[in-house]
Amino acid sequence: MKELFKSQTSFEILSILGSRPSDRLSLQEIKAQTKKDAGNILRELNKLIKQGLILGYVKNRKKSYGFNNDYEAASELIKLLQKSNDSEITSRFKREWLLAEEIINANPWFMAIPFYCFTNQFAYPGGRAYQHQACVYKGYHLWFYFDKQDAYEVGEHLVNKFESDIDFMEEVNVKIRFFADKLVETVGQIPETGLDKLRSEELWDYYQEHEIIHQEYYQWGWIPVAADMFGDNLTNRGKKIIKDLGVPDDKIGEYLALLTQPEKTSLLKEEGDSLIRIGLKAQADASQFAILKELFRKFKDEDVKFFGLYTHSEEYEAKFAEAVKSLKKKISPDILNDLQAHYAKYFYTKFIYTEEQGVYSFEHYLKELVRLVNSDYDLAGTYHNQEKNLAAILTKRSELIKELSLSDKLDRFFKAWGDFMVTKIYRRYAQLFALYKTTYILEEIADRIGLTIKELRFMTSKEIKQALLSDKVDKEEIKSRVKFSLYYTTKDTEVYYSGSKAKEIVERYIQKEVTGEVKELKGQCGCRGHAQGPVKIINVIKDMIKMKAGDILVSISTQPDLLPAMKKAAAFVTDQGGVTSHAAIVAREMNMPCVIATKIATKILKDGDIVEVDADQGIVKIIKKS
Repeated sequence: MKELFKSQTSFEILSILGSRPSDRLSLQEIKAQTKKDAGNILRELNKLIKQGLILGYVKNRKKSYGFNNDYEAASELIKLLQKSNDSEITSRFKREWLLAEEIINANPWFMAIPFYCFTNQFAYPGGRAYQHQACVYKGYHLWFYFDKQDAYEVGEHLVNKFESDIDFMEEVNVKIRFFADKLVETVGQIPETGLDKLRSEELWDYYQEHEIIHQEYYQWGWIPVAADMFGDNLTNRGKKIIKDLGVPDDKIGEYLALLTQPEKTSLLKEEGDSLIRIGLKAQADASQFAILKELFRKFKDEDVKFFGLYTHSEEYEAKFAEAVKSLKKKISPDILNDLQAHYAKYFYTKFIYTEEQGVYSFEHYLKELVRLVNSDYDLAGTYHNQEKNLAAILTKRSELIKELSLSDKLDRFFKAWGDFMVTKIYRRYAQLFALYKTTYILEEIADRIGLTIKELRFMTSKEIKQALLSDKVDKEEIKSRVKFSLYYTTKDTEVYYSGSKAKEIVERYIQKEVTGEVKELKGQCGCRGHAQGPVKIINVIKDMIKMKAGDILVSISTQPDLLPAMKKAAAFVTDQGGVTSHAAIVAREMNMPCVIATKIATKILKDGDIVEVDADQGIVKIIKKS
């Protein structure tokens, strides 16, 4: 079809206008869809007008262009153009798509950084990039997909590389830490004030420097995820290795969990331990402990009757935060300084993907300290037992290595695998800090080009650069993306579909409903153990009000802001995740039964369903529907 026209640009113009024969589009609208230079488009438009294929219109001094429906071969040409467009759509989207992740509050601008990397830069250092990647957005709600077979082959390629080259596994962990530190250093230079005084070119320099380092960060940081999250490649390989050592089938899951137990402490645990140490100091000082107990007692007695203790409702938390403000002048300088240092180090960890989450206040940590020291009067004993239990697990790991006569190569293999869990959290903290800091840049750019920050987040980097430096942006197209859009990447290609076109593609090729009766869910073992109890679906902070001690927490995927609810759970069950997921890491550090990667738990289970979790086997049985 393209050979019928003198240029690629004229073909694309006819494809756009021919697919909408009753519409009239401006030069800017055509430019936005073709991603071509305006001068080039105008030249081709004039040629097509002379040939009679396109008509030009002027209304209120504004020029627009439309397909000439009276052209002698108009109907045949439209059919050919439609067939060509359908062929391109089919080649991109007719495949078996695997739902990789569903994220309720995602940031499209940030997500485009890894997504484009996956189909382009990810070929180095892993050796293979993904071929296709698609994201469906309804507002900030994201579903992202890989070609199922492609994702499996990428995972298998990486696992083969791991098994043949343990040095590479260890290098991955080193590079994740290196680029996470580099990312923090880079975004740390972004000023939080005075951005309005910068020239647009200076603003773009900050933007571009961050993007470059963030892509390098993902080239290494995604490797452990790609190796296991979408096809259980690493887990299945680990099980095979253990089976080949002569281990009985009923022991393989237990042994795999032990052998991959991280020897190092994650930043999640370090953050929790930091607050515990402050709590220990408060409990050791009789006068300070008395102050915290009295406030908690007073608040509980006066206000819990309205909100319910530990409900985590917005009203309760706001009132609690207000109440603890009175403590500032009563707390000793030593404890206050420690808490301020804790706040300064971790305040940004609430910033999960978008500006809507915000950051933690100092009062939040003061409130958590009050809650911590009053929920367990023997915090020192509890902390000691936790450390003792973790040490015992590592001792069991050492004993198992001897029992299996594990070779040095396999010992390093499993240790590096365990370290993947630690570096996952290490890079996540760097990522959250970057999301927080880059918001200052995005807010300033959005203000300059006349869009909201949410609208800006639905633009590609190329579009942002053009809008910022050349004042060229299709605002109506961007606004349409916010409502519903489809983002697609492959090698050297990055494209958004919006409106009815996006919905048509998604409904036809991508999203399918889960059907049929399900009595048992199968996933991976995130952490060994058994539990039974009522289900509570917990995806966002406001869901935590439902959570009671002993409930089974079921989530699409857990995030740090759900930790208060996780601490009450008898077990965790997630749709998504691999052994390096947040849920699996927290479960191991809490010694909590955990089944990950069920794919459909939040779609099949409802609040109140009674389930039995056999994490050793990665099985969740439905005992009774609510």
